[in-house]
Amino acid sequence: MKSTKKPSSVISSLFTKTALILLALCFLEFSERKTADPEINTPDEALNELIYGNNRFLDNAMIYTDYHEQIQKTKNGQHPHSFVLSCIDSRVPPEIILDQGIGHLFVARVAGNVEDDNILGSMEYAVEVKHTKLIVVLGHSHCGAVQGAIDNVELEHLTQLTEQIKPAFSKHITYPIPEHVAEETSRQNVKLTMKHIYENSATIKRLVNAGKVKIVGAYYDIQTGEVNFFKK
Repeated sequence: MKSTKKPSSVISSLFTKTALILLALCFLEFSERKTADPEINTPDEALNELIYGNNRFLDNAMIYTDYHEQIQKTKNGQHPHSFVLSCIDSRVPPEIILDQGIGHLFVARVAGNVEDDNILGSMEYAVEVKHTKLIVVLGHSHCGAVQGAIDNVELEHLTQLTEQIKPAFSKHITYPIPEHVAEETSRQNVKLTMKHIYENSATIKRLVNAGKVKIVGAYYDIQTGEVNFFKK
């Protein structure tokens, strides 16, 4: 005797199959969209992308991790939306903590995230030639270079580097230095570097004044992974 399916069960089966197909299509569309390069046309859009990127990093939901795909996308050229000047500290990799992968950032790293003529020249290339929209000076907690400046460390070429950081440190504080003073010094060092970048590069100053580029400061907490961008 042949069994026949009820119309309701046939409809239910078709509905389930249709729903699964639609779900698969939505997943594929989301997968393609989530790894698409962000369209960055303004400094604020670049800043927002970095804020979102750090949020993705904190949520363990990073999207720019297919490095082979990114190599293919960038093999014929690069147009990074932001330039990050950060410390050499191995715990502070900008491309990772801001979830930007390959091709989205220019990155310069030096102990204490201070600028010099070489850094300024690199930034001028980025903003003038590649039309990079945002310059970020990224400091971080427990910075050894800042602590070295506070402790008056001297070591061959390192001495001149810590001398650049010392203006951020108030000398009217007794020793030993409380930890919070070192953190305040790190933040102040970021602000002084931002000021020096603006004042010492006519190219960057012109583009900032025209609203085409912004210079912002940021501070990374190595204990939490969070990047806080300065309001001013």
